[in-house]
Amino acid sequence: MTTSPGLSIIPGNYPSLVILLLILKDTLAMNSVRTTSHHPELDDWSGRVAVACPELKTLKTLWVFGYGSLMWKTGFAFEEMKRCYVKGYKRRFWQASTDHRGTPKFPGRVVTLVPDEKCTTWGCAFRVANKDRDYVIRYLDEREKGGYSQTVETAYGMDDEEVARVLFYVGTKENKAYVHEPSDEDTAYIIARAVGPSGANVDYLMHLFNFMSKKEIEDPHVTKLVALVKKQQTELKDS
Repeated sequence: MTTSPGLSIIPGNYPSLVILLLILKDTLAMNSVRTTSHHPELDDWSGRVAVACPELKTLKTLWVFGYGSLMWKTGFAFEEMKRCYVKGYKRRFWQASTDHRGTPKFPGRVVTLVPDEKCTTWGCAFRVANKDRDYVIRYLDEREKGGYSQTVETAYGMDDEEVARVLFYVGTKENKAYVHEPSDEDTAYIIARAVGPSGANVDYLMHLFNFMSKKEIEDPHVTKLVALVKKQQTELKDS
């Protein structure tokens, strides 16, 4: 027996041992949330393309709506660009990325659009020449193969006028790379550390944020993640 009022671990001091075990359990639980284990079901997207939308065939002119990397890294020729928005969606970093901004052992996080009737998402629409239509669709289907599906909606301009019916790509809740409502803190933890074939995850976030700032597009979710990721980077430097 010990008469020490403290909780140092010595034989017979079972309360201190229990407390330390509980602390260790909580620490392990937190780490399991903030680190990303191997995802064998996400290993190989090769040979796949984005899920097709039948309505795409009805578009006489192809407008492509970008809300993520397509805004700052379009990757195809276009004849016109307009700042616009789509209704009923919110932008979220809730799509795991193993083929661009992460790996199967440590998937990064990229944006998708999540249905929300109360929200609108601003981005940019790109008008594609008819001669380039088939090529651009094939290019985007390959680029967005990592869990995304073609979607067609109406885009609206600065004065709420209809711009066009636009094609964009969404990682739906049913796709296997969708991350179900993670906390912003855990998402920032991953973005600060993940790296994939297309580069560091943090570069994706900052390119998106900087482009949106230049176009005067505000998004509290993106802005908050930038602040959280910068905090993570500071902690990494100090560790």
